[in-house]
Amino acid sequence: MTGRLQTRFVLAGALLVAATVGSSAWSAITFIRLNAVVDGALRDSQETIDLSAELHSSLEREDDALLLFLSGDTEKARRDLAEERRRGDEGFDRLLGRLRDGEQDERTLAATLRHQIDRYRGAGDGLLARDKNGGLEAYHRQVNPLLRQAAAGCDQLREANFRSMQQAGVRARDEAARGTRLVVAISVLAVALGVGVAVWLARSVLGPVRELTDSVEDIRTGHFDRRVRHITADELGQLGTGFNRMAEALAEYRRSSLGELLTAKTTLEATLNALPDAVLVFGPDGELVAMTPPARALLTGKRSEPATRLADLPFSDEHRAAVIAALAGKPPGTRRLDFGRTFNAVLNGQSHRFLLTAVPIPEFAPDRCGAVAVLDDVTEFARLDELRSELIGVASHELKSPLTALRMNLLMLGEGAVGMAERQRQLLAAAVEGCEELGLTIEELLDVTRIEAGQLRLNLAPVDPAAVLATVRAALQTRFDDAGVRLVVSTETGPVIRGDPVRLRSVVANVLTNALKYSASGGTVEARVSSGQNTRTGAAGTLRITVTDQGPGVPAEFRERVFEKFFRVEHHVNRGPESVRGTGIGLYLCREIVKAHGGSIACEPGDDGCGTRIVISLLADL
Repeated sequence: MTGRLQTRFVLAGALLVAATVGSSAWSAITFIRLNAVVDGALRDSQETIDLSAELHSSLEREDDALLLFLSGDTEKARRDLAEERRRGDEGFDRLLGRLRDGEQDERTLAATLRHQIDRYRGAGDGLLARDKNGGLEAYHRQVNPLLRQAAAGCDQLREANFRSMQQAGVRARDEAARGTRLVVAISVLAVALGVGVAVWLARSVLGPVRELTDSVEDIRTGHFDRRVRHITADELGQLGTGFNRMAEALAEYRRSSLGELLTAKTTLEATLNALPDAVLVFGPDGELVAMTPPARALLTGKRSEPATRLADLPFSDEHRAAVIAALAGKPPGTRRLDFGRTFNAVLNGQSHRFLLTAVPIPEFAPDRCGAVAVLDDVTEFARLDELRSELIGVASHELKSPLTALRMNLLMLGEGAVGMAERQRQLLAAAVEGCEELGLTIEELLDVTRIEAGQLRLNLAPVDPAAVLATVRAALQTRFDDAGVRLVVSTETGPVIRGDPVRLRSVVANVLTNALKYSASGGTVEARVSSGQNTRTGAAGTLRITVTDQGPGVPAEFRERVFEKFFRVEHHVNRGPESVRGTGIGLYLCREIVKAHGGSIACEPGDDGCGTRIVISLLADL
């Protein structure tokens, strides 16, 4: 069939719309007319019933006025009677006006009711004209029976209206049945028309579409010689022609470029498989796209080799979060050899430790990133770190005994140096002080080994932080005076916490010593103890110890890393030949001790961005 496909759909749609609109319009008109008829009939009948009831009530009140006359209140009785008769006449006139012209029975009943009312009123007037003696007997014999007749006439008129309402319902039912039959007939016709149009469209459209679908499937499976044979003059014919041109171009491209594409794909796969590290490639939705043989062996060792998604891999929450961040396009942070965050697996019967690095792959899909996760084998580095820790522990323990003996001998020499020259006494005092500093360094190194072994123990007792700061100040005041640095201490009356007083004094001493090292002569170091709000519970109960110096400060990128073990800012920032040297374990010990107390320690810039402020927060409700 020829002709534009768009024209066929427009014609078919127009036919269906015309049938639907016609049936809908006829249905709407039928039911609107039916609703108007029923509503009018019901409204008229209801008003007639209400007016009949009102007339009945008016007659009863007229009778009450007659009884009031017989009781002796003549004037009031006459006024009430005149008023009620006026109301009754008005009600009867309205009732008469509501009666429909075609309802002869209702008009006959209305005329009879008028006659009954007139007779009742005539008997009432006769009762008013005669003597009151014997009036009650005349009322019951002549007036009251006529009242009952008039009231019965009202009831008959009301019953007639009830019958009219029933007849209106019957007419409405019949009209609705006729309308329903007509709507059903129109609907059946519309359905038949729709089926005919659908069959016509299916025959003219689905055949070419089915052939085109089969051709696309053949192209997908590599049969580039497939072509669409039935070409019509409509849009589907144009699509078939375009498909044939595309198939011809693909066949030509396959003949010319397939070899190059296969070579590039083979090279890429060979390069990926040759990598010694375990590499996993993830798609934008977290699906596992590719992996190297070491990665497959690693997952096999973890018994997760069939895993196909990130959520199925045996990664920790931290490693999974790193991959998710890479999928979001975030570049990896600075790599750190933190062996506490490694991925552990057993390969060939030996335990291995891997450090995960997740890197985003931009434009992996349109406007979406993929991610590549590289697992570096850091097993040997971890072993070296363990050996270093063991060496530090053994060396520190072995140095402690001879250092104690040396310190004892120096102290004994000092006690017997009565006739010693001043220069010799100074040298002896300097040697004792050097032994003290070396002893503190050895104790710090031993604390490092205890922390790494999980053997750091706290002797908890009630501690007043202000007293701790005062004790450390007394011990370091001489060193501050010799360096020409002013130490300012301010404390607030705060809560007493539970902690290890010796460890807390070590923390405060370490921080103050650091501040002294980086302060120039004439500078000021400020130490403050204050109470604040518990940031965990929101309740008052946090105690803060802050130490602020006026030294060169710590660059923003190193404020977190200064608490790492053996980290020194001087290794990354050149501050000249007179830069401060140290072991790099003081602040690491401070962080671990404070963390063991349930608190936190942070490095911040000083006032106006100059110097460094170390903030120690401890919970008072420990």
